[in-house]
Amino acid sequence: MTIDRDAPDHAGGRAGGRTMNDSGETAPDGARLRLTFEAFCSTHEPAWTAFARTQVGAHGDAAAQVVRRTRDHLRRNWPLALRQEVPAAYAWRLLKEHLATWLAAQSEPAVLQTAAMDAVIGRFCHRAGLRPQTLSEQLGLLGAILDLPERQRDTVVLAYCLGLDDDEAAEYLGIPAAALRSHRRQARRRIARAVGRPDFAKPGPAVPASEVPAPEAPGPAAPGPAASASEEAL
Repeated sequence: MTIDRDAPDHAGGRAGGRTMNDSGETAPDGARLRLTFEAFCSTHEPAWTAFARTQVGAHGDAAAQVVRRTRDHLRRNWPLALRQEVPAAYAWRLLKEHLATWLAAQSEPAVLQTAAMDAVIGRFCHRAGLRPQTLSEQLGLLGAILDLPERQRDTVVLAYCLGLDDDEAAEYLGIPAAALRSHRRQARRRIARAVGRPDFAKPGPAVPASEVPAPEAPGPAAPGPAASASEEAL
């Protein structure tokens, strides 16, 4: 689906309705839109921020900047977002668009993405039940993750870096949970082939949330969602 960047803020709604940018006590529709927008962002911003950190790094304000631009874009098109079958998937596409724009503006985007994923590879391995035995295997694993097709890469990052359950991750990607699990299985097989470890194709035993390494503290930015208590169900 192509995101309508230029949809006016008053798109949708009943005739004569107010938009979220209207002000004053005589704008009940605008007030409701503002409330639903703030509630939506409060629910989803932690995941947006956590995902952005896996793409642009946890230090500095890059992730916060991308999320802020996503939020502003979403606010301008909130009535349109509410008309989508899955508003969370629409917002996720905006986030991916702004991440791509930010990375394209950098001098070495591939280096930034590699460093960002390297910073969370420990959590990824714990949640995925992967146990690389050597530095070479860990570097191969990192490269294999970065080389995955975008949908498969997002699927494993949402599961193993952010700890989202299948329903939450599927909502962001706008696909059924069964399709998400299929993408994840395919991703694990590709990773296993790339690093020469057939055992990587199958999930290991569940790792207690208390044993998952905590992310580096990047400052006051909102933390990502807590780790899921159980491993994926294939």
